[in-house]
Amino acid sequence: MSKKSKNLVSLNHLPGILLASAAECERWIETGLIPVAERRTFQKRGRAFEAPMFDPEVVAQLAAEVPAWREQGGEILESAPHAPRGGGDHQPLDDAAHRRRQSVLAPVRRNTGIYVAEDIRRIESGRWKPERVFAGYRAVFSKPMQVLPDSPPIDIAVEFAFTEPLEVAAVVLAPARVERAELAAASEALEAKIIELRDATFEACEQELASWRDELETYLAAYEDADERQAILGGIQVALEKLDRIHASDKGGPGGAGRKLRQKLDDYRSKAAARRLRHLREAQIREASGYERYAAIFPVARSLNRRFLFLAGPTNSGKTYEALKLAGEAETAEILSPLRLLALEHYERMSEEGLAAGMVTGEERVLPDDATHIARTIETLDLHRVVDVCVIDEVQMLGDPSRGWAWTQAMIGAPAKLVVLTGAPEAIPLVEHLLAMTGEPLEVKILKRKGKLRVEGVPANLNKLSRGDAVVAFTRRDVHDLRTRLVSAGRTVATVYGALGPEVRRAEAARFRNGEAEILVATDAIGMGLNIGPLRRVVFSTLRKFDGVRERQLTAMEIKQIAGRAGRFGHHDEGLVTALPDAGAYAQVETVIGSALKGDAAKLRGKAYVRPNHETVLSASEVLQTDRLGRILRHLNDTLVAGHPDLRMADMEEMIELATLLDTVDMPILDRLSYAIAPVDGREQLAVELLLDWARQHALHGRVHAPDFGVNTDLLKLEARVKIATSWLWLGQRYPDVFDDVEAVVDLRASLNAKIEEKLVATSVSHRRKPDEKSRRDRSKKTQRQKKNRRGWIDADVGETEPSRVRGQ
Repeated sequence: MSKKSKNLVSLNHLPGILLASAAECERWIETGLIPVAERRTFQKRGRAFEAPMFDPEVVAQLAAEVPAWREQGGEILESAPHAPRGGGDHQPLDDAAHRRRQSVLAPVRRNTGIYVAEDIRRIESGRWKPERVFAGYRAVFSKPMQVLPDSPPIDIAVEFAFTEPLEVAAVVLAPARVERAELAAASEALEAKIIELRDATFEACEQELASWRDELETYLAAYEDADERQAILGGIQVALEKLDRIHASDKGGPGGAGRKLRQKLDDYRSKAAARRLRHLREAQIREASGYERYAAIFPVARSLNRRFLFLAGPTNSGKTYEALKLAGEAETAEILSPLRLLALEHYERMSEEGLAAGMVTGEERVLPDDATHIARTIETLDLHRVVDVCVIDEVQMLGDPSRGWAWTQAMIGAPAKLVVLTGAPEAIPLVEHLLAMTGEPLEVKILKRKGKLRVEGVPANLNKLSRGDAVVAFTRRDVHDLRTRLVSAGRTVATVYGALGPEVRRAEAARFRNGEAEILVATDAIGMGLNIGPLRRVVFSTLRKFDGVRERQLTAMEIKQIAGRAGRFGHHDEGLVTALPDAGAYAQVETVIGSALKGDAAKLRGKAYVRPNHETVLSASEVLQTDRLGRILRHLNDTLVAGHPDLRMADMEEMIELATLLDTVDMPILDRLSYAIAPVDGREQLAVELLLDWARQHALHGRVHAPDFGVNTDLLKLEARVKIATSWLWLGQRYPDVFDDVEAVVDLRASLNAKIEEKLVATSVSHRRKPDEKSRRDRSKKTQRQKKNRRGWIDADVGETEPSRVRGQ
């Protein structure tokens, strides 16, 4: 057997050469029938182990001996240890025993029609490879049984695991050769065992079924409504169609199979009743709220013969101008805006035009009795004041998961004879889908951009930006970083981002518009109609943003909305768009921006967002028999418009979290709802704690103290305090008798905003001197140094001549 090492084969090759199983090969090696050529040490999974190697030519010659070895299997077993026989002990899998069991099982299957097989399991044996062992038998038998009264029988299948009978184990594990008569006797014993188990199991199941049917009859009798009883029976029937096997074993016996069947049926009955009750509750809530027929819950709008005009166009297309012109020509009008800042601008414009104007936002109300034209934030829409024209601005906000519900409500419920929509053309499909609910006519007028918009062929250099450029970032940190770099380079900068209050944003935009600041650094807040003046070029610092869930690429609509602010008509012949080198490889960036500007953005399609109103919350509270607002909102979130063809629920997770916290306060449910929808940032711990404190003061004392903040702190805290003051004023609009120190908080917010603006202005201009001033200063210092040096030279000459004269004398 002197062979080169590379020609030897391992144990894994033997089954293929001998046409045998791995277990047979191992047994023949142990008894010495297959000679081992040598043993080698291998490394596997960090462990060293020794494995036998074999001469393939010698093994091939032994193939002719395989049939004889198999005939002598019983004799070979005598020299090998084996597991104890009988009982429930797991036995190592043995090929000879396996073949005998198959011989025993074949007649049993043929005679009874019952499927029965060996129960082979894998167990961890301490080695890296699990060991396969024989654990007994598994038999599957079924029988049609009557489960529900007045219903056809259904097949009940039971899978029964049992140990090998002793008389069968004695035959299959016998060390000597086994005769056919012994195998036949073992088959008869096994068949008798299986039939006994089957009959006992079905008898136990019949008994449990009879008892269960009696209890079901008593249970259903408690329901007076026949439809409810039938619904529960129907739910059980549906569940029974998916009834799987009942698993039983020697441990529980036949009675255990019956008890498991009973347990499953009890579970089906409980779930069917709970499902029926849940469906009834959901139907009652939907019926009371009217959300199944959403348009019907706005009766004033339904009583009007409304018309819709959609002025669809990109930024700088004049759509807002045309809409406001229509509103100004009407006798009465309302303008609904997405931001308090825009509502303020519309109010001031209408006042300047001599209209009897008013303004309503979440935090303030300027509403003269004779007001005919009212500017509002869209959430404050009055569903009962009928006007001639209602302008709904930025209608593409229908697709916003958090605030889109307000645009849905305004479109379906605005009580106006003419409803004018303004927004991106991408919203046309969703607008048409929504108005199909009301059947009202829609006229779409497409407006083109006034002025060209072009992507520059090279990236922008931050240090070489021109006056009138706007750099766009998408986080507060990036905005301040860019601002700091520009100021350090000697540029004057205005800053606009979402965390700033509307007053500060407006002041910063005015600084840029008036030329006090050369460069504007902003977030995508500039894309929402803010009057920033003659913007020449938009420079993207990146094309990615974090949307509250994940960081993603900007959509084509977002790029168009932001880039469209460049090149204001009447000030610039064209608008320019580019990006900083940090945005990525410019060839790719240029392609993305160009495609967004030239192509069509993704259309808004699908369902519109809604949110439950006060009446729906009260109805749900009554049906669910609870005043826990968090639980009610969660239920409504999951069920109110589930399956509705046109509507879906807005994102209410933050509102539900606040409602759950407010459930610890003893106050009426609608008051807790008002606090839950207050404009509080749920990520700001201080703001949430103060909201809960205000609710407790409200509940205990009927009065809420005004916040008392200082203004001498850093910018981040100042911004947070402005938001808190705004939330206090928002609640003050709803509870004027409780939040009665409004003027003080208005003054406080003004002081905070002034301090923020002061800090922004103070840090928006470089403290380095201008080049000409610096040169004058340097020349002055040089002249002073020269004069000083001349005086020093004279003093030095005098000091040195005196001693020389002495020496000369």
